Formats: sequence, C-alpha cells, structure tokens
Amino acid sequence: MEVMIATTPAAGERVAELLIEAGCGGVVYEDPRLFETAKDQPVELQPTVPSGGNRSFRVGGYLPLHDGWQEKIEWLQAEVDKLRAFLPVGSGEITLRKRQEEDWATAWKAYYQPERVGKFVVTPSWLPPTVESGEILITLDPGMAFGTGNHPTTKLCLELLPELVREGMLVYDVGTGSGILAIAAAKLGARVIAVDLDPVATAVAAENITRNQVQGQVSVRTANLLDGLRDPADLIIANIIADVIIELLPAAATRLKPGGVLLASGIIDQKASQVRAACAAAGFTIRKSQAREDWQAYLAVRDGECNV
Repeated sequence: MEVMIATTPAAGERVAELLIEAGCGGVVYEDPRLFETAKDQPVELQPTVPSGGNRSFRVGGYLPLHDGWQEKIEWLQAEVDKLRAFLPVGSGEITLRKRQEEDWATAWKAYYQPERVGKFVVTPSWLPPTVESGEILITLDPGMAFGTGNHPTTKLCLELLPELVREGMLVYDVGTGSGILAIAAAKLGARVIAVDLDPVATAVAAENITRNQVQGQVSVRTANLLDGLRDPADLIIANIIADVIIELLPAAATRLKPGGVLLASGIIDQKASQVRAACAAAGFTIRKSQAREDWQAYLAVRDGECNV
C-alpha cells in the first residue's frame, strides 16, 4: 500500500519517522519547491511539471499488506493529528493507493527493445540479436549510464557517423555514457578514446566495449571533457547538452586536425542559436545540421576551407 501524507516541510522529517515506525522500509518526499529551484538548471535538465498534478508537500512510504495494516493507518492518522500541538502539519490528509510490487531494478528492461537506426541495430544484451545483411550490431546494457539508442540525440549521431568515420581515424567520444557511440565508431573502423566525467558511466562503457569485442580499438578514461587528450583527432563526438558543448568548443578547436569534424548533438531547439554563435566564435563552420523532434545535431568543421 502506497501511503502519502499531505503535510509541510517543517513537519516533513517527523512525519517520515512516523511512516518508518508504522513499518515502511523507507520514505519519499514530494516537494513542489524543487520545480522552482530547477528553473536555474539548463532547460534540458528541468523536470516536467505534471499538469493538474498534486503540488502540495507530501511524505510517503510503502506498507506491506499484512494483517493489521489498516490499524497502522489509523495509528498514523492519530499520530499526525497529535503533531499539530508542536508543528505546522498542514492538512495531514492520508491518501492510500494499492501498488503492484515489482522488481524495479529490472522492470524497465521490458521497455527496452532492439532499435534500428541507420545501418546500426542496437540490441539489449539480454535479448537475442536479429541482424540483417549489411547491418552493424551493437549489443548494449546501459546500466546506470545514458545511451540506449532510443533517445533522439543518440539516433542523430548514429545516423551521421557512417558518413564521417573512416578506417584508422582517431575519434574522441566526449561524454560517452554507455559507450554506444564509441562502439559504433569502432565498428566503422576508427580508433576511439571514450571519455566521461562519471566513473559509473566509464565502468558501464568499458563493459559494453568488451561485450562488443572492440576493446582493441577503444580505450576509456574518466576525465572532464578533453582534459589530458593531446593527439589531434579526426573527429570529436559530443552528445551532451548545449551548455557543455559551448564550453567544449574552444578546446575542441585545438584538439582537431585541420579539417577535422566536431559532431555535436544534444542541442535542444531553444539553445540552437547559442551553439551556432559559439561555433562561429571558436572558428568552426557548420557544414550540416540534422533534427529529430526537439533536438539538433551539427557537423562543424574546424577549418572552413576544408571539405567534410
């Protein structure tokens, strides 16, 4: 049974303690103020405010439906009412909803199915692959990292990579996440250095690189953007967000060979003009743009005189 108690931030901690005393294994806070503080985040990272949703401060927990659970709810209501003598409790209303118990750690896998993007087939590691002639298989377990092949920004990169990558070229994949784009570039013949700031992501990427048998072509580093990468690259892949791409551009201009290409994706429509201006300021010429849903990807060349 999901038990939600409408209260106030001032009483939130004590209400959470009552839920645990009643037998809930943990608690969750629903705090509408977080939507306000999130307004300072880049637009891509802002949560979607549910229309018509409950906007009161609530504390909840999950109570096993054993004998006597109703008595626990009655006890909770009585204890919340007692708190009014000491704390501003708010309405104190308790809302109950039956929930189907699931293994939430793995339930998401039911929604992750093989994805065909351009010449690539991205298949979850727990499903048998189905690959047709001429298609390139990427077997993936994203774990806690970004990159399943389902998101528009990743699809844009997978569609564009075959026209960019040549045998033996050096590629930097910045913000590699699950390693999907590094693997794709390696399967097209490139040597790749995959970089991510998050050690969880680089661990996941390393596993996926081994799973796809491209560990001889791809090395993984935990670092910030292009820090520590000195050799000039033929191609830099940056499937991140617009603000980070803008931060990356000056360094990318110094890490590319003349005529080298930056594949920048993760650019939400509202930030596209800012990225275009930053590209020009850093000496890049955008040779091609491609869009999916609310997202754009750019192919930007370091030396505008060179042909992609």
